[in-house]
Amino acid sequence: MTGRCLCGEVAFEFEDPAAELEICHCSRCRRVTGSAFNAELRVPRAKFRWLRGEDRIACFDAPILRDPPPYRASFCRTCGSPLPSVFGDNPSVAIPAGLVEGDVPARAARHIWFAQRLSWLDLRALAALPTLDGDPP
Repeated sequence: MTGRCLCGEVAFEFEDPAAELEICHCSRCRRVTGSAFNAELRVPRAKFRWLRGEDRIACFDAPILRDPPPYRASFCRTCGSPLPSVFGDNPSVAIPAGLVEGDVPARAARHIWFAQRLSWLDLRALAALPTLDGDPP
């Protein structure tokens, strides 16, 4: 499987993705994505590699709130897209699911930091919302 940032300057590949996606509702993930939650999958570090653009990656390590390691936000210096986080001796790589090309062979398995979810996000009501295949008229 492959993935890339919005401008395409940074690209990566990985094998054997984790079978599960996590939906994180923590305030840091919301700020990094600019969305109500972050959907990410984790893969073993040994099965992940950068294809190009490693020199275009910037990182921000947020202050530690509870226990190390710090929360790391990795992003493309050119387009600002969030990128997979690889650091320290962490055995896994957290990959934002929206960066992956094609269909991710995993399904959402759990919500984490659910107590921090946004009050306006009614997950049960999402399925009932109208769907459009493009912009609204």
